[in-house]
Amino acid sequence: MLPLMHAPHADLSAIKTWVFDLDHTLYRVDPRTHAVMSERICLFLQRTLDLPRDAAFALQKRYLEQYGSTFAGLLRHHTIDSERYHAFVNDLDLLGLQESDDLRQGIARLKGQRLIFTNNCGQYAAQVLTRLGVADLFHAIIDARTMGAQPKPHPCAYQHIATSPATTAFFDDSLRNLKPAHALGITTIWCRTGPQSFTEPLAERPAYVHYETEDLPRFLHTIRTGQ
Repeated sequence: MLPLMHAPHADLSAIKTWVFDLDHTLYRVDPRTHAVMSERICLFLQRTLDLPRDAAFALQKRYLEQYGSTFAGLLRHHTIDSERYHAFVNDLDLLGLQESDDLRQGIARLKGQRLIFTNNCGQYAAQVLTRLGVADLFHAIIDARTMGAQPKPHPCAYQHIATSPATTAFFDDSLRNLKPAHALGITTIWCRTGPQSFTEPLAERPAYVHYETEDLPRFLHTIRTGQ
């Protein structure tokens, strides 16, 4: 197993572009809340495609695995109203988000451009950032509409963040989203705070992950950054 590389060992002083996933990275949810969020997606498929629950759940997971998000699969194979989809599946109040001084101060000390890179909806992402008290710290949101039917981890999605890979860092809770970024020469940070930790032991850190953390604010406060 590769050694856990916590913040004190991370020299990111060359980084000029800081890219963050949204869900399960900038904020965390408990297993119950995650299950409710997943069930809302399943219910949307049931109602929109007129499917029984088991068939809708199987299709939801197949699209997630095959395309990187259920939404991307729906775009490829069905005619859906994307506004209605995101409005239905994203329940902001369910998350119970609160402002965090530690998170805000950690992000604020990152010199350069700061981006959100999410398979979710940009409007929803903006609302999440506002509730976390960090919306003004980010320069842009790259969202599901930007990426269309080729979201993370599809290699084409990374063209939006890989203009200068050697000076870019990418934070995500999903290992499969980090692998294409590493292949492009981007510094990868695995936030071990995603749904995998709810159901199974966390995997060992693979070679395509440069750093990992279970506490994003602490990581941001203690890494070396540029002047």
